[in-house]
Amino acid sequence: MLLARSGRLRRAAALLVLAAVLLATTSGCGDDDDIEIAAASSMRHVLPRIVEEFLRAHPDLDVSFDLRFNGSQVLATQIAEGASADLFISANAVQAERLIDEGTASLPTVVTANRLVLAVREESRWYSLSDLADGDARIAVGSPSVPVGRLTVIALSLIDRQVARELLAGVVTEDPSVRVVLSRLELDEADAAFVYHSDVAVTHGLRALPLPPTVPPNEYVAVLIDGAKPGTEEFLAFLLTPEVQDLFRAAGFLRAVAGVRAQ
Repeated sequence: MLLARSGRLRRAAALLVLAAVLLATTSGCGDDDDIEIAAASSMRHVLPRIVEEFLRAHPDLDVSFDLRFNGSQVLATQIAEGASADLFISANAVQAERLIDEGTASLPTVVTANRLVLAVREESRWYSLSDLADGDARIAVGSPSVPVGRLTVIALSLIDRQVARELLAGVVTEDPSVRVVLSRLELDEADAAFVYHSDVAVTHGLRALPLPPTVPPNEYVAVLIDGAKPGTEEFLAFLLTPEVQDLFRAAGFLRAVAGVRAQ
């Protein structure tokens, strides 16, 4: 743990986790014939548009989709425990490789990438990491067990040690997904939040404080779940087309190259 939460923050976090679980459960109740895609919560703004484009580009395929979004580690656990899915898109390789190692998934493919940023509200007085470190800013981060939290730990190890210590001292919450981390900023429960560039790109009233270029991007890895329905592999291939990569870029993501790496 990066910090000891107060009782109030524990209760608030518990409610947010419960809401996320309920959302994931209810959104996964589609028709049995639907292609079921379990995707990282940071893809919630772009994946529905990609599905629309796929259906438009493949009028010969009689398919429909059921999308559910949650933290990558939550989705991986659900799938490992028997939850139905045809395609899993993780916000990093760790959770995708976990399912491959367990023998429930195959064909790992990098479909896009993202960059970590420190988001603040547009009207805030902070314009750099040093500004935040010198003030009394409340910082929201993801749990180290989730992709955004794991990347935050890496980022903090790559910046000035004193700045990193001051930022850590301001951490007020660790959360189970980037969606919850972002909500802390939106609800004024934090002054800054370590989230993805794509989150800032689609959220009104926020701006991003850039991190050092040495902080690596996180690659989104898609895997086919064993027994995937017809049309799933075609959709996976569609994610790598120039048209879809342009959609990712427009939503604040990075372009994937040949399904192997990000640029």
